[in-house]
Amino acid sequence: MPAMPDPAAHSTAAPPAVDAATVVLVRDGDDGALQVCLLERHIDSDFAGGAFVFPGGKVDVQDRELPAARHRGADLAEWQPLLGAPDRATTLGLLAAAVRECFEEAGVLLARDEHGRRLTADVLARPSFVDARRRLASRDERFDWRPWLEAEGLVLDLGALALWSWWVTPEGQHKRFDTRFLVAALPPTQQAAEDEVETTSLRWLSPQQALDAHAAGEVNVIYPTRRNLRDLATFPTVDRLLAAAREGRVDQRRIQPTVVRVDGQVMVQHPDGDAPEVI
Repeated sequence: MPAMPDPAAHSTAAPPAVDAATVVLVRDGDDGALQVCLLERHIDSDFAGGAFVFPGGKVDVQDRELPAARHRGADLAEWQPLLGAPDRATTLGLLAAAVRECFEEAGVLLARDEHGRRLTADVLARPSFVDARRRLASRDERFDWRPWLEAEGLVLDLGALALWSWWVTPEGQHKRFDTRFLVAALPPTQQAAEDEVETTSLRWLSPQQALDAHAAGEVNVIYPTRRNLRDLATFPTVDRLLAAAREGRVDQRRIQPTVVRVDGQVMVQHPDGDAPEVI
């Protein structure tokens, strides 16, 4: 039976999609091949519980209002049309949220000190850094990290980011995100680790290994992550991937799938008309 639109997908009560940012953190493995960082979301999470995803989350007010002294490396006027942002504050918010969420969920901080020096694993192991990450991840506290950034003399390295893709949650879902996927290389002086609050495990896999693990039922990878992994799998190394993203040689369109029913099963349909898939 052909795919038919799901009436729920067009509900007038559908919540709006909120701005969010995700970081596709990449490195070259020991064999020189591209690997991606995937985090297993806590099973009790109210979005994609138990699924393997890239680190990310919604934009907060603190991201939009980050002081100029606390970030460098990004021309916001150039980034604004790339991100489809209506203003400078939204542009900054998306980039800053990406860095904040990467630190919170994966323990990787795309920042330098005020002298331009890279952060190391030893620095990130200091009590102040451990406590800041814990407070960002806490479900009981709203932690504004801007005073902490200033106290530690940290400057977010927004130049480490490149736009990868742009996905919007289909209408009909209980939570919807307007998500910009940004790609960044793992800093050579840092290591990644799950936060044990939102995420419970972390794996470095090649994009194809992640897809194969999902196909074998070993892990659950949601639809937009799978689609991004398929595109990531076409690049052999970090350098090739970052160059393509920075030069706009990847699909950076705003993609909003639709929810459909196929033989009674709820599935998701890419706007390009690809075969429906499970969500």
